[in-house]
Amino acid sequence: MKYLMSRFGGHGVIIGHGKSSDSLLPEDQSVDHLLDHYAKEIIPNYFFISSYDAKPDYMGTLHWNDFKKPPVKLGTLTHHFTDLLLQYDVSVTTSIYLTTHRYDNVYALIIKTQQQGLAHIVADYYESYDYVLQVFIRSKEDDRRLNTVKLERMLLLLFYKMGLIYEGQIGAFETSKTHLGKLISKDFETDIPHLLNEVDTDDKIAELLKNRSDEKTKH
Repeated sequence: MKYLMSRFGGHGVIIGHGKSSDSLLPEDQSVDHLLDHYAKEIIPNYFFISSYDAKPDYMGTLHWNDFKKPPVKLGTLTHHFTDLLLQYDVSVTTSIYLTTHRYDNVYALIIKTQQQGLAHIVADYYESYDYVLQVFIRSKEDDRRLNTVKLERMLLLLFYKMGLIYEGQIGAFETSKTHLGKLISKDFETDIPHLLNEVDTDDKIAELLKNRSDEKTKH
């Protein structure tokens, strides 16, 4: 069931070939090769790889101990479940985590959608830590500290790739009490239910990311 979900590129299936989106991946799926030859630069110096488009070997469902650096919780998102086509809207709660992947400016965004609200609809759904988005922020070594703008841009890109782009699909986002959660602005919490409304193309999300004001940066 997990591999039929859109969060793992399951929205494109060709009979006899499995997930069609996998055909877009190069044979060499190492982190270095994918960042150099596959990742998309969405705005200057921000590159991403999303398992919603195609799932590299190192992404997908993982266990907590699979992460070399323990992920830090950014917050909790209440939203419509968009990973499967359902007859009616189902509201779920998803925890959002962040860690680094190999390099200190290559970030792994992990989501864990709680079973509550899904168990009576998807009988074999189980909670897992799903590595669904990788973001490489190209910067000088002395400018790699995370701040409000970087975190909010990554969250917006994540929610966009999750398909939460229509009115009412995002209910709320509550920041965590971790050191990273505290960097996310109260304005972001307030505005997120409508920030992504009708942001349905890469050009539109790029414009939204560019508009995140550096004035909100916290050090």
